Amino acid sequence: MMPLTVFENKAPVPPPSYQRAQARLNSALHIDALTLVTTLHLLKICRYAVHLSHRLCPPPLPAGPGGAPRRYGEESLLLIALLRILWRLSYQDVHDWLSDWPALALACGLPTRSDGSAFVPSPSQQCKRAKQAGAPLPETLFVVCVRLAIGRHLIRARDLILDSAPILAWHRADPDAAWGHAPAQHPRPLLRGYRVHTLICRGSGLPLHFLLSPANVHDSPFAQQLLQWAVRLYNIHPRVIRLDAAYWGLRLIFWIHSVLGAVAVIPWNPKRQKNRSCLPPTWTAQELGKRTSIERFFGRVFLFFHLQRPPFSGWSAIASRVALTYTATIVVALAAHHAGRPDLIRSPKRVLAHCWEGLDG
Repeated sequence: MMPLTVFENKAPVPPPSYQRAQARLNSALHIDALTLVTTLHLLKICRYAVHLSHRLCPPPLPAGPGGAPRRYGEESLLLIALLRILWRLSYQDVHDWLSDWPALALACGLPTRSDGSAFVPSPSQQCKRAKQAGAPLPETLFVVCVRLAIGRHLIRARDLILDSAPILAWHRADPDAAWGHAPAQHPRPLLRGYRVHTLICRGSGLPLHFLLSPANVHDSPFAQQLLQWAVRLYNIHPRVIRLDAAYWGLRLIFWIHSVLGAVAVIPWNPKRQKNRSCLPPTWTAQELGKRTSIERFFGRVFLFFHLQRPPFSGWSAIASRVALTYTATIVVALAAHHAGRPDLIRSPKRVLAHCWEGLDG
């Protein structure tokens, strides 16, 4: 019989999964909101986005005589809306947060009282001013941030991926939503809402442009529009463009090869094209498997930033929410790049300070 060896007074050993989680936690940045705003100069970026948006799309006419003058600038409200998306807060939570943190309120450019404290917009004021903006401020801010990321070589835009994902409607009575086919993994065959058609950079996993449509619209007409807008806005020269089978079309493939000078990687759809002799040479399982980056991107923005079913109704509100959410991903990447941590450009949970333990000192 083998002798039994008894080990006494041994400390417990955590499992490997716990050790890996602790290693990730220790390597996180956990940047607070004030550091993020001051380091990336977000107020200046928002001010430039407002100026550019008003130049392209003039704001509504001012109100007539009477009434209280506007106290808060458009750039401050835009920055507050971005912080609300980054930290996944409600209008009331943002109001209470800025009231308890005067330094952050002043960094957002809010006006001050005679005693030095800052005026903080109420939840109703934030919602009302967002509807009265009269110009696509979040969309312009998204374009400005993408151009900034391209200028810092964070987005190379050589290998692009295009796909769409559904956004569920918050109310059944949403006038701009429609019934459309659900993805294959969804339990229900039809969903009421919208579809966001997204173009991302495969190397960085960050978005370049997007278009919104009702859920009952087919994907194919949006591929050429997205690529044209991206080339005009950012002056990029993509080499490879990866698309889903829903975008299959000989005209689109010819346009990508002849006009853009890129290679189209798109699976063959037997329902739309029965002649297999004109398949692109890149139709291989290895090339098609590289499209998983956009699936991870959708999982990140839909789950972490709660974009799967945003509590808004109407086309403008949904488009603004999508633009702010995509801008938040770019801001997280810029913060990680500025801190010298390129491995965290796709990790908002490890870049932003959602856990405040140990940050008081």
